[in-house]
Amino acid sequence: MASLAHSNSTRPFLSGQHLKFFVAGGVIALAVAYLVTMGLQGTTVYFLTVSELQAKGPAAQNQVYRVSGNLVPGTLAKDSSGLGIQFLIADPSSAPLPVVYRGGQVPDIIGDNIEIVAEGKLDAHGTFTANNVLAKCPSRLENAPPEEHDYSAVGS
Repeated sequence: MASLAHSNSTRPFLSGQHLKFFVAGGVIALAVAYLVTMGLQGTTVYFLTVSELQAKGPAAQNQVYRVSGNLVPGTLAKDSSGLGIQFLIADPSSAPLPVVYRGGQVPDIIGDNIEIVAEGKLDAHGTFTANNVLAKCPSRLENAPPEEHDYSAVGS
């Protein structure tokens, strides 16, 4: 009987073989978490108004942002090369922000008081260098009478 009890002795749970699997699994989990974190940091772009960007001050320089504001009337100017534009955008509680955009498609509806969303970086001189510019399309129903907003009535 003594030999039977001795042969049923249990091995510790974290023996050498089990420990290797836990360490390898932990390393893989940390590597995946690191790659996900780095991937999200590279694609995250903060959306701010002009006043929010200006409130950040020098801390906003050389980081990618999307900035929204209305085009200041009379400030839209095309480069002599025809490949870029320069303009100012602002919101009601901000100073105008100079924006420079080069080498891309310029929205057809860009004009005075149109809401602009520019994606790019703020430089040390306070100029926002955009690599993408979008213009909000004004809605034809914005000032329409209420009966035109009732889409269920269309086709009746």
